Amino acid sequence: MTKTLINIALTLGLGLSSAPAFAGGNVVNGHAASAAEMQFLASYGVQPGSWKVDGYGISPAVQKAAATADTGTPTCRYVLDVKLCD
Repeated sequence: MTKTLINIALTLGLGLSSAPAFAGGNVVNGHAASAAEMQFLASYGVQPGSWKVDGYGISPAVQKAAATADTGTPTCRYVLDVKLCD
């Protein structure tokens, strides 16, 4: 019984003291993730990548959209059934 308790305590101690290995490549809010942020992301099981963490939760960081090529044709949209063109 004591061997089992010692093994459990040793396993928990090693598991809690080690940094999560799969959360190492994270970027949080535009900077490299700190140890606390890595542990937080690992607790939610997120994959390595770029993440935004705020009061609403964890979401993928927004990627900037590629600029559209100017083809010379106007871009049009409808607002309240009125056609607006640029």
